[in-house]
Amino acid sequence: MKFSCIFINLIHKKIAMKTILLVGNGFNYMVESWINNLPEDYISSKIEEDKDEITQKINEITRLWQKFNDIFEEIKQKNPKLNDEELIRIIYSVLDLFSTMSGLEKIMGQGKLSQLKSLFDSLLLEKIRDIALEFKRHHESVGYKNIKKLFPDFGKNFNQILVDNKVDYIHIFTTNYDGILDTLLTNEPSGFIFKDGFGSTMSDRLLQFYEYNISFNKIICHLHGSYLYEKNFGTTYKLKGNLENTDPVMIFNNPDFKEDIIRKDTVLVEYYEILESDLKDADQLIIFGNSMANEPHIKNLIKKYGNREQLKILVFSTNPEKVSEELKNSFDHDIIEFSTKDFINSNIFLEEFKKIL
Repeated sequence: MKFSCIFINLIHKKIAMKTILLVGNGFNYMVESWINNLPEDYISSKIEEDKDEITQKINEITRLWQKFNDIFEEIKQKNPKLNDEELIRIIYSVLDLFSTMSGLEKIMGQGKLSQLKSLFDSLLLEKIRDIALEFKRHHESVGYKNIKKLFPDFGKNFNQILVDNKVDYIHIFTTNYDGILDTLLTNEPSGFIFKDGFGSTMSDRLLQFYEYNISFNKIICHLHGSYLYEKNFGTTYKLKGNLENTDPVMIFNNPDFKEDIIRKDTVLVEYYEILESDLKDADQLIIFGNSMANEPHIKNLIKKYGNREQLKILVFSTNPEKVSEELKNSFDHDIIEFSTKDFINSNIFLEEFKKIL
């Protein structure tokens, strides 16, 4: 299929376009390659670390999600009689239990609660918290500020593309737990370009989610949670800074149960329902760096709400044909494929992105 005509239609469309951008780990690997391709003298003029150090840390951040699979497999081995669904229900029941820890202490007493806590900590909670702490450490060591220093104008240039192309509606959904994308999408001195629904509270530690604060045309949603999301008394909040997270909200488990867990979370369900609503009338869905192999819940949404000729799906990946194959049972129309292997620097990425917006 020839894509030139489609691009002409996309670029010159006179009505306001509604765009969904779905981002996965492939975006982080691309940023890692951008840094590798920067001149050494440029890097040394911006940050104290050399490129090998910072790219290694980004790589480690991007691969941290795999540790959740290790936890799940370990629990399965220790509980061979339980099936996946039962295990997942137990895991998240435990997480919910400890999100209300201070309330339980008043009911049960400190002694019994400590005994209960020690039983589960050794099996699960400490390992999950350790992963969240690793994200925190990487935040500090990479300092996301280093990424910002290397690409100081990325957010400004991205926002200018939206202005130049009169993009009034773009919702970004990321399945990543980290904040690399969020960091790039800042525009000094105003800060983040996109809202995420969280706003001020009386707490000096937590930000609260407000429905009215996510009702914008430019938002970013961490569909599977974030190392900055913390559950407290069954409600999900966002840490104000890079603080230690005692009960992190990060979806991990067999892919087939992701939707069930999302729908039980006070914030993630809001993000999920926005994606569901967007798919009903969006003009284009751009899938960037997400293989879709572990996203049956998102594929189901596409099949149910987005499987229509009016929706253009554009796939950006190192192996875009594999992503299209993943979508073949969810989308009955042509998918436009782009290889990101030539996106060797941020300027090329932004230039190509401008064409499709």
